[in-house]
Amino acid sequence: MMNNLTKTIEEISNAAALTEKWMLKHISDENLYTSRHDDPVSYYKWPLTLISREKKDEAFRLLNWINEQCLAENGDYVSNRSGFHKEFHNYSTLWIVLAAIKLGDTALTKKLLDFILKYHNSLTGGLATFPAEQDIITEDPVSTAFLGMVACDLKDKNLADKILHYFETILSLQDEEEKFWLRIKTGGSVIKTFPSEADPKTYYITIGEENECYYFLGAACFFIARYVETFDSRPLSLANQFANVLEKCGSKALSTIWAAKVAPGCAALYSITSDKRFFDLAYPVIRTVLNLQSPGGYWMKNNKPWITVSAEQCFWQTDICKRFQ
Repeated sequence: MMNNLTKTIEEISNAAALTEKWMLKHISDENLYTSRHDDPVSYYKWPLTLISREKKDEAFRLLNWINEQCLAENGDYVSNRSGFHKEFHNYSTLWIVLAAIKLGDTALTKKLLDFILKYHNSLTGGLATFPAEQDIITEDPVSTAFLGMVACDLKDKNLADKILHYFETILSLQDEEEKFWLRIKTGGSVIKTFPSEADPKTYYITIGEENECYYFLGAACFFIARYVETFDSRPLSLANQFANVLEKCGSKALSTIWAAKVAPGCAALYSITSDKRFFDLAYPVIRTVLNLQSPGGYWMKNNKPWITVSAEQCFWQTDICKRFQ
């Protein structure tokens, strides 16, 4: 296993370096800071990724560009987001919050969190998927996990504990062998009915099916790992419950880009616990992500570079390398 890990870490390191090279070239080729762009917020994952690659000056410049174009006075980002990134509105902003924390920009961090925390539910611990009136709010694992990562970076145990409660709750609400329900209401009940135009894959996972959104579970695992690193080991039992679900899915189902967050989540847990089950869950996902990278350093969607996912994979790959090098 260790030989596999050593060889794979070298591959991951090379892949992340290749993506970094593409990102910097893309910024230059697109004249990003001087040309008109329809949606600067589509680069929301880039500042944090560039910081992880020790490119803080570029990250600072890119973040300023996004803020100048899209940051409203109320601390929200106004943009032409569509699809997933429109619905998972708070998740995308939290990538920028994490970057602001790393850059030491306390004013921006406060401004963004003042807005986001209006939609954090202290009862359930969950974060609203998108800003909305209470009766239509949904609370999901990926948005909540990223708020948990923010809590860990800020050493805010009170907030982190509330978020931990959300994940305890969502696990306790699962009552079907073949499905994992992903969203809850503000009152704490699971959501099983949703608008006809909504993507069902963002409301439940069909266990063992390919191309399901297993990244929701991976995000939970990464938050738990960050909690353990920052505070205490109490939630490791929760990590094992998520591992039980992922093991039921099987390595074939997890071998798609839609499981990508399982790799850093379980790799982080393995780095903390040395428990082989987490390595076994992370490894097939790591291999899949590596295999899907194009020679140009990016991942593809609709035959063109996938702006959001490419930066994200670089960020996660960098995190994995730092844990095991």
